[in-house]
Amino acid sequence: MTGPIALPDVPITLVGHPFATVGMGEQMRSHIAACQSVHLAHKVLDIYRYASRNDPDHRKLVEPVETDTPAAGIRIFHVNGDEVEPVLRAFEARGGRFKGGYNIIVPAWELPTYPVAWTEQLRQFDEVWALSHFLTESLAAAGLSSTHIGQAVEVPLGHFLPRKYFGIRESAFTVLHFFDLSSYATRKNPDAVLTMFEAFRKRRKFADVQLVLKVKKGDEDGAEWLRPIHDRLPEAHCLSKPMSALETRSLINCCDCFVSLHRAEGFGRGTGEAMFLGRLALATGWSGNLDYMTKDNALLVDHRLVPVGPGEYPFGEGQMWAEPDVAHAVDLLDAAIADPARTLEIAARGRRDIRLGHGYRAVGLRIFDRLTEIAETVLGGLDRGAPKAGAHPAVVADFVPGEAREVNETVAEVKAAEPEVETTVFEDFVPG
Repeated sequence: MTGPIALPDVPITLVGHPFATVGMGEQMRSHIAACQSVHLAHKVLDIYRYASRNDPDHRKLVEPVETDTPAAGIRIFHVNGDEVEPVLRAFEARGGRFKGGYNIIVPAWELPTYPVAWTEQLRQFDEVWALSHFLTESLAAAGLSSTHIGQAVEVPLGHFLPRKYFGIRESAFTVLHFFDLSSYATRKNPDAVLTMFEAFRKRRKFADVQLVLKVKKGDEDGAEWLRPIHDRLPEAHCLSKPMSALETRSLINCCDCFVSLHRAEGFGRGTGEAMFLGRLALATGWSGNLDYMTKDNALLVDHRLVPVGPGEYPFGEGQMWAEPDVAHAVDLLDAAIADPARTLEIAARGRRDIRLGHGYRAVGLRIFDRLTEIAETVLGGLDRGAPKAGAHPAVVADFVPGEAREVNETVAEVKAAEPEVETTVFEDFVPG
């Protein structure tokens, strides 16, 4: 059988750690959901199967499309440069043939230049996808070209757990900060959040405002890190137990303002998810979060760029990151509490902008368009049974024409029916 290869004829497999609770797992699940939102047929390969499968939301998303057998076609690897070699060994051990497909890698990074030590690993792939424009520039600084795809920060709507479940005061204006101890403390900069709240308390001693700190250590309890916080800020409400996806999104839904005084973010899911839910977001005005945060839809904190100190972050030597202006953050928080009407307007704009540009469908359409381009320009026009000389090895005999067409062809109908991304707007939505 001869003829051009179209995307519906190409097997698509997402490879990585779909059940992991850390950032790489989150970004992979966001792309799985994005593919499903545009009816893009795909499979998911859990390369190590090391992560527990306790979260019902994760199982519902992944298990219906999970495969144990690496396929040919297009493979999208959600791994970072430092784990390429072991992942590819595991891929081959599972029966996959890396050189028998078109391979894409979706790395994560948080500093202005991607580690040169990992660039050769990324060059084994046919192309690189970037989760933010900041990451596009970071990869370019290391000599790597990439395609901007982005990351979806959509949160399932419906049932949410109430404030009472978390022990949060119903009356309080709640400021929420997330921190994962498996990441680097200096980059996430939780101490700046504590300093901000201390300064705010001196300014408004009797304001009904509550700081909530959610801390974890990968899949483990983060209580040890929180103990000194009780001495420093006795009124801070500290949560350290690992949470399910439902609990996490419910906690965000319970807050009035999500705060991130980071020094660098590759993308920054927390603030994005808060904005999707109509919550106010306050964050350092630098790095990956600027893909979706503006001065019109969020509170951006002034900063200055400073050198990354010795040992503060891997491959940080010679790199710069942000030092947020804590005093400015205090002013922004104070103004938000003083003018609730303006705060609601900013949050509403943030909700609209996130849903238009960074929901599942928005990212799903970018994935669909890029994969269509690959199928048509890289893999197209070739004999499926006997690839032409020089053809990409993804064009192999085990392609099954039409296997995914019934699902994938509906995307064109979706795009034609509504060119703009569908949004759901709740006019009477009130944060908190």
